[in-house]
Amino acid sequence: MSGFAALLAEDRRLTILRTLAEDHDYSVNDFVLKRALAQLGHDVSRDMLRADLKWLEDQRLITVRRMENDAIWVATATEDGVDVAGGRPHPGVARPAPR
Repeated sequence: MSGFAALLAEDRRLTILRTLAEDHDYSVNDFVLKRALAQLGHDVSRDMLRADLKWLEDQRLITVRRMENDAIWVATATEDGVDVAGGRPHPGVARPAPR
């Protein structure tokens, strides 16, 4: 992955974690996540979003429930994922900018 592509992937992953952390139960489906990413400057395909979700799941930062024969994915931030969304460093995820 090129330097710029890696930066984009890291920022997308942070954006996903921050979106999940803002939800009352830390869970959002992939359709809502795709719209949230687009509003925040990452208009990506569903395949790319799901690749990021798989990566975050492999890192144990989220869990993913696959429903309706894989038609809907519901991502839920783990405790570690919420911590990373709040600024704890994790390789492959951008750090939030200071507010």
